[in-house]
Amino acid sequence: VEDRFLLAGAADTTLALFDTHTGSDSGVTTMEPVFSLGRQNNPHAHKFLVSCVAWYPVDTGLFVSGSHDCSVKVWDTNAPHPEVVRLFQLPKRVTGVAMSGIAATHCLVAAGCEDTLLRLCDPTSGAVTHVFSGHRHPVTCLAWSTYDEYEVLSGDGSGQVRVWDVRRSGCRAVLDQYCTQRQRPAGAEQPPTTMVPSPAVKKQRRGAGAGPSTHSPLSLPAPLGVEPGAAARMKESALTAHSGAVTCVLPCPDGVNLLTAGTDSRLRLWDLQSRVNKLVGYEGTHNRAIRARQLGVTDDARVVFYPTGSSINVYEVETGCMLASMQGGHSEGINCCAYSPSLHELYSGANDHTVCVWGQCEERDDEGGDDESGANAGEL
Repeated sequence: VEDRFLLAGAADTTLALFDTHTGSDSGVTTMEPVFSLGRQNNPHAHKFLVSCVAWYPVDTGLFVSGSHDCSVKVWDTNAPHPEVVRLFQLPKRVTGVAMSGIAATHCLVAAGCEDTLLRLCDPTSGAVTHVFSGHRHPVTCLAWSTYDEYEVLSGDGSGQVRVWDVRRSGCRAVLDQYCTQRQRPAGAEQPPTTMVPSPAVKKQRRGAGAGPSTHSPLSLPAPLGVEPGAAARMKESALTAHSGAVTCVLPCPDGVNLLTAGTDSRLRLWDLQSRVNKLVGYEGTHNRAIRARQLGVTDDARVVFYPTGSSINVYEVETGCMLASMQGGHSEGINCCAYSPSLHELYSGANDHTVCVWGQCEERDDEGGDDESGANAGEL
């Protein structure tokens, strides 16, 4: 809520918090964490790799972490030493946690594990209140919607992205990469059409005392031996948002667009409300690692930051145009990045054990009229 403190989780079980306002605007600086806790100095720390962290959206006194030790922990930072106030023990390794930034009626923590279930944990009661089933493969990433406080999205290892409503049972929608047009509303006026009846229908109409046809010419019966509900589930399970595992689900802050990424090396833009693929192409989005990869987006939802290897590609969201490729900050693969709206800085974490701070890209007109983009990198 203060847009000031940065959380970072590492593979050595360390959780670190940095005050981003203590950095310097010139040159490269090294910043020390406000606190750093791990299994070496804190008995309540995670035992294995920290896979995800999330702030409580309305108070920097609380944050949530998930780990490969099959636990989700809620931490209180107001104590002299950060301590765990809630512990949720889950059956599999935790791959993602998220809290809604717009929720006014709940404070649920969405948690994804290396199984096919999506769980909602309630920090108030300390219990798992919802369990959603529908994925056929392990859940790899998740996020809350930015326009509906009851809507949560999850991606899995088969390329599916599902939309859930926490007030209802069952899946609300499944994203389809081949769905590129809005569906006509149920009450909308249909355009005039002309139908030519089949010879069998003509013969029936000519028969004396013939009754109305029991089948519409536009409908087909369900396959023999398959119940209509089972056929719908089979069709639903065949829909995919990506041709590989989903590595990121990122609703844009404006509540209009949704970005998803996968191991098919594709970054896709969706209409968040109608859930259609907007067919925007992003060049150079190479990704083969089957693990969650955190992308960054500006607060006006105009620019997205995509980590690929040891560099970060900067794209215009609506057009897919590459604005810059930021390099030189990391020596190994980048796993995550986050954008600060107040400081206009980007933070990225990589396998080289560092978190880099990227300054605001500046565009300038040279004498030749060419635009160049540059970024200054600091180090945490």
